[in-house]
Amino acid sequence: MILLISIIFIIILSFIRLFVILPNRIKSSTNTKKNEIKTKTTNTNKTSIPIKTLVVLGSGGHTGEMIAMIQSLDPKKYKFIFVVADTDKDSEKYVRTRLENKEEYQPLIFNRIPRSREVHQSYFTSIFTTLKALIYTTFITNIKINPDLILVNGPGTCIPICLSGYLMRFLGIKHVKIIFVESVCRIESLSLSGKIMYYLADRFLVHWPQLQHKYPKVEYHGRLCY
Repeated sequence: MILLISIIFIIILSFIRLFVILPNRIKSSTNTKKNEIKTKTTNTNKTSIPIKTLVVLGSGGHTGEMIAMIQSLDPKKYKFIFVVADTDKDSEKYVRTRLENKEEYQPLIFNRIPRSREVHQSYFTSIFTTLKALIYTTFITNIKINPDLILVNGPGTCIPICLSGYLMRFLGIKHVKIIFVESVCRIESLSLSGKIMYYLADRFLVHWPQLQHKYPKVEYHGRLCY
């Protein structure tokens, strides 16, 4: 009986803790305000030390969108570290082609992790591959990289990365900020990754006003790439 009560008590405390660490935009009853991106981002940079930013790359156009976005940010304020799925053969080549000759982005650092879900993989089997990726990325994210900010735009690889960051938040070790930018091709509805990260990301940005009307707790600032 005492064991059962202890388990129930731990579960209740865990749910309370999960609610506490949810993003303020989810807990707030008001809609997300359309603050300027640059102003809000700049306020987090209180020192001259660059913000260590983990950037998740992905196939299917995600990498192209991501590189277009980070090139609009000041590389003096952000230190970009890239994470790519181990089966993705093109993203690293694309990034090197675009940034290798730009001194302000050097050195280019890449980390590879198991892909949580392959294209056209069933949702059921992706549960197991996501768990495998989560275990591996917990080490990559929290020990090897230890970022201040996680920047993602929708590839399945981003889910275990963000959950790894949330683990540190749950344990009270470090509050890693997460910014999710939905893919520009999502006009009427969110992607599967977007539907998950809608409740977890500290900031959730979209490229189309239709999505803000449908999902009131996202931010719309116009097209952020292309």
